[in-house]
Amino acid sequence: LRARYLIACERIPEAMALIKSCINHPDISKDLYFHQALFTCLYMSPLEDQLFQEVLLTDCKSGIEIICNTEKEGKTTLALQLCESFLVPQLQNGDMYCIWDLIFIWSKLQLKSNPSKQVFVDQCYQLLRIATNIRVIFPFMKIIKDEVGEDGLQICVEICGCALQLDLREDPNMKSLIYKTIAHFLPNDLEILRICALSIFFLERTLESYYTVEHLYKCADEEYNECTSSVQNRVRFELLPILKKGLFFDPEFWNFLMIKQNCLALLGDKA
Repeated sequence: LRARYLIACERIPEAMALIKSCINHPDISKDLYFHQALFTCLYMSPLEDQLFQEVLLTDCKSGIEIICNTEKEGKTTLALQLCESFLVPQLQNGDMYCIWDLIFIWSKLQLKSNPSKQVFVDQCYQLLRIATNIRVIFPFMKIIKDEVGEDGLQICVEICGCALQLDLREDPNMKSLIYKTIAHFLPNDLEILRICALSIFFLERTLESYYTVEHLYKCADEEYNECTSSVQNRVRFELLPILKKGLFFDPEFWNFLMIKQNCLALLGDKA
């Protein structure tokens, strides 16, 4: 109560002295309120730079609880800054610990702070640029798709296209997952589905992935219709050459019999 009173009166040096004494106590320090109060004091004082250092010493799970409690108190700006202070080091270090929760909470706070969808997308891209683990594209695509609506799908497809241009030779599972994600986003585009299925087969060399290729090539050919496409023509035609880079051959110049023979050869004994 004394700490709350001192913060409310903006007697920050006194509040910090009391809070630090509590944090140094082996039992009282277990109460996350005092850590939250310290963050609040640092935010309100000229020592705001120390906020980032204190965040680095706090476990992310505890941090998430503190962020949520801060938001419940109506301090959205502080909650957003705290969330970014936890999220940015995780992105820079490539650490996936609590990353889904942090990104989800960040999205809600960002939109509450500024409802503009364009600003939201720009902020997502800014965070993606500092990320060192490509797997963070999935939680970002989830929030973009959920929050931006129809345009969000196109943005997610573009993110997948950018990800495929990175060097993923050491992570074929991730590359395969991106192809599967694109196929999930564009279920009515037969040409893209076939290219994705072939690319997945080349990476996985499994009977299941071959059966998907066979099924798609047995479907009647379809002319691409821009009117029924989920993405703009520009995005689709930028994506096609990126997808074809993962192929051993261009399927446009091979009939299904030749594709089948080569796939079976790659299957080896499984065939």
